[in-house]
Amino acid sequence: MRRDENKSIEEQLDLHGITYNKIEVLLEDYCFINTPPFKIITGNSNKMKKLVINFLNKNDFKYMEGNHFNQGFIQVL
Repeated sequence: MRRDENKSIEEQLDLHGITYNKIEVLLEDYCFINTPPFKIITGNSNKMKKLVINFLNKNDFKYMEGNHFNQGFIQVL
């Protein structure tokens, strides 16, 4: 099946399998290069969510955590 070239692709950073000590560098690289809105996939790790939220707060990004059906991501606005 061929991808529709006119269809928008949702931007996201998936942190599954990434060690905690690499998170800040990945977030810096991703968040300062890409323009919101985009998702940061954290999975259900409370520590991962806390690291991402601390980074977003420190750098004045607006965000919301997950939704009713899926709490494993943070939407950067």
